[in-house]
Amino acid sequence: MKKEGKRRWVAVLEITLAIVWLIAMALAGFFFPSFLTSLPTFRIKEIHIYGANSISPSAISSSVYQISKNNWLFLDSKRLLAEANELTNNSLESVKIERIPSLDGARVNVYVQERVPIAYVVHDNSLMMIDKQGELFYNPAMESKLPIIYTFSFDYIKKYHTNLNNLVEHIKNVGFSINEVYVTDRNTIIYVSGGRMVLPPLGQISPLVLDRMKKIYNKIGMEKMDVLITSENMAVIKEEK
Repeated sequence: MKKEGKRRWVAVLEITLAIVWLIAMALAGFFFPSFLTSLPTFRIKEIHIYGANSISPSAISSSVYQISKNNWLFLDSKRLLAEANELTNNSLESVKIERIPSLDGARVNVYVQERVPIAYVVHDNSLMMIDKQGELFYNPAMESKLPIIYTFSFDYIKKYHTNLNNLVEHIKNVGFSINEVYVTDRNTIIYVSGGRMVLPPLGQISPLVLDRMKKIYNKIGMEKMDVLITSENMAVIKEEK
């Protein structure tokens, strides 16, 4: 009986100590960040932003304080990128953080890379920009003369963004200025200076189609011409009157 009583007492003691330890760790985890932030060494005393050509540096600085709570130990580039993109309509491609600590606080350098648009994309009266990686964003400070892509689905454009990028670059290399592009699930209609091209659906525009287009316009030019290129690489040319 004495042995059983002793075992029960030991078991109760172990459980009690375990609960006390868990509570202590929980309290430490809750108060420890605040304790570190109260120490001058771990505070952020200044922030310098590099590479923000069209995006407001204040949006990035605000994101730094939001995720770090003014403690440079808690800074993380992935979290900073996500937070900054919330404030800039996904206009940042990447961020890099550099910390320079000192006894009275740390200097934080943030290097950002802005997204570069290749075209505007319009769907249901919503205007976005798209970059070479297929990321949709909108940066009103980066207004420039870009092709306008009208589409039935943002997801469709993102899925075939590589084909879109190749198409835009190919037409520029040929020497035409793109005015508007209409992307449907049946074809891709491109209005350029002086004429119109009807190509297969964006998902079917292959290097062979682009090469065929280049050869056609090298021979006939683009003065009021309608050109239809099928997925079988057949071309129909009609001169506008």
